Amino acid sequence: MAPNLISIEGGRDVVGDVYISGSKNAGLPIMAASILALGESKLERAPVLTDIENFASILRYLGGTVIWRSNSLRIDTTHMENRELPASLTRPLRASVLALGPLLARFGHAKISLPGGCTIGKRPIDEHISGLEKLGACVTLTQRVIEARVPRTGLQGTILQLRTPTVTGTMNLMLAACRARGVTHIRNAAREPEVVDLCQCLISMGMVIHGVGTEHLEIHGRDIPLRPYNYRVMDDRIEGGTFLILGAMAGNPLRIHGCREEHQTVLIEKLRTVGARISIETPAIIMIIKASNPKAADITTGPYPALSTDLQPQLMTLLSVSQGVSRIHETVFERRFNHVAGLLAMGAKIQLVGQKAVIHGAERLVASTVAATDLRAGASLVIAAISAEGVTIIQGIAHVDRGYERFGDKLSRIGVVFNTETAGSIAGLN
Repeated sequence: MAPNLISIEGGRDVVGDVYISGSKNAGLPIMAASILALGESKLERAPVLTDIENFASILRYLGGTVIWRSNSLRIDTTHMENRELPASLTRPLRASVLALGPLLARFGHAKISLPGGCTIGKRPIDEHISGLEKLGACVTLTQRVIEARVPRTGLQGTILQLRTPTVTGTMNLMLAACRARGVTHIRNAAREPEVVDLCQCLISMGMVIHGVGTEHLEIHGRDIPLRPYNYRVMDDRIEGGTFLILGAMAGNPLRIHGCREEHQTVLIEKLRTVGARISIETPAIIMIIKASNPKAADITTGPYPALSTDLQPQLMTLLSVSQGVSRIHETVFERRFNHVAGLLAMGAKIQLVGQKAVIHGAERLVASTVAATDLRAGASLVIAAISAEGVTIIQGIAHVDRGYERFGDKLSRIGVVFNTETAGSIAGLN
């Protein structure tokens, strides 16, 4: 097992081409959708990541087969029978809750231990439970387990009015509604591109879904199993955004392939405000040159199309060296400032007041020893280490393995220097 830390020699520009992998956040619900089908589904460009491997373990435990072949996942749930998931499988992965909806839809019963994942806030699942109950399920929730059963009449299509446009909640309810009788309307649905990707996959499996990409989804349930899919997952827009932010700090130039302008509109606007030079070469290739004298900017996270909370930590790293006073308002997760301690250790000037951060731009970041506490915090500290003069050691780097495929290899190819004598490895650099 590789050491859970890395060492980066910073102070150099990143130059060249980087290629974005398939999306983790879209791939996981599409893997869950395989439960609704009989036969072998094929997911192209599934990223080789800890989270993907953990969900594959869930499908295997339930009785499915999951095989990696070339650059694709082959998933067959035809002989799946198990309907329960233990804490050992759900605790490492927040997205394990996505098994609830399709298990309930297929078998009429599901029992899963409460999911885990990054420690960035409460991330309640009340919308999932409320929606399943409105579809007709009887749900029992304890401190450790969710158990749901469907009456003999089955799930019934209905109107689901979400209080908040939860991404995972929207996905879970969509998956359950695929086998509900009649039509299910999900109002105030999440509009993230990953939700759209799941819709397109389900349509390829025989579903009729209207309102794709809007806040009102209309799902026409089926009384027979769905077809297996052969689907190519979308590019990872969070990975693309992470490299855009790195390019704004150190690109000279950095060309990002698989980074779609339509998914990065707000981020691109903010990076241009900071002073980065950005050229849209094609709809999926963006070239960026660093801001020579970065300027302050204010950002607020929120549901798509607002700025993603998954890019807030990386943006804070950029703003920590931007001239003037920047402000960040985090509206999604109440504990998404875990990266601040590491940035402070590297010379950033950040004050936290509840869900808001005030950043006074420092002249530069300095090398230090820091610790990643979650996936995106880890990415933000990697960006900080690349920018800072000297050698930075980042502990807890295994968090990054959950969401960035071959991250170390991609960084090495654009000029990032890892001091392997000082510390261990990052995903893809062994």
